[in-house]
Amino acid sequence: MVLMDAFIAGDVYIDYRFEDAKFRYEKATGKVFCRLSRKAEEEIPPDDDLYHHAISSGKQITREEYFRD
Repeated sequence: MVLMDAFIAGDVYIDYRFEDAKFRYEKATGKVFCRLSRKAEEEIPPDDDLYHHAISSGKQITREEYFRD
């Protein structure tokens, strides 16, 4: 599945190893969350540059992988 198709299908989880960051897109609310190097999850704006780099260069992961440290 193409990553952009995943955003249409439901929640999306992305691992962006280059910055040791993970991102979560919540389809129901349109909110975006980020976890940086084992820190607590924080909401970020959907137009965040790092998030858009992760969309284009990161790897889609499962919900379990997102919450795993």
